[in-house]
Amino acid sequence: MRKQIFFNVFVLFILSFFGFILISSTLRNYPIALTSTIATYYVEHLSLTGALNAVVAILLDFRAYDTLGEILVIFVTISGITMLIRRKT
Repeated sequence: MRKQIFFNVFVLFILSFFGFILISSTLRNYPIALTSTIATYYVEHLSLTGALNAVVAILLDFRAYDTLGEILVIFVTISGITMLIRRKT
């Protein structure tokens, strides 16, 4: 039992380390501009959506299909992790 817990923690550490390396290398290679043309477009055309909140307007009106895809990926990931945790060894 103790070896299994140690192994799970070790795997979690290794995956987190590689995820950190991947994310940091991606952010380093693609700097985020504070002002962009798409950001100004969202702000200028916010009244077209009828939403009171800018975040809700962007997520539900401008990027609805992208948001649904992200929700699907997160749902499948959580379902897979839950099935792996509940699996009896």
